[in-house]
Amino acid sequence: MGEMQVDRAAEKRRAAALAAFLGAGVHSPPSTALLVAALASARRSVAMQQARGLPVDGWLAEEVRLRGIRENAAVLAVLELPGRREEAAQAYRQQHPDRAGVLSALLEVLT
Repeated sequence: MGEMQVDRAAEKRRAAALAAFLGAGVHSPPSTALLVAALASARRSVAMQQARGLPVDGWLAEEVRLRGIRENAAVLAVLELPGRREEAAQAYRQQHPDRAGVLSALLEVLT
């Protein structure tokens, strides 16, 4: 398999893991546009918190209370932060033990 095919395959796995995680716990599969918008909003919020020198913990606590795509997007945005992955993953796994598989698949593609 050529390098380009490997890159494409890895990108497909990454996209599938992101979509599965963002849609975890949601009754009907959300549209890609909704997933992208939720993740973009969460990433912007995390960036604003960091730019202001504020911890993301309070923001994350508010977001996870909402459940669904917004909760998952917030957790993913924090999982992407250096040094926060293990703590955020452990908290999510504890809150949603039924989603351990999608979380593990996501963590594999984030590393």
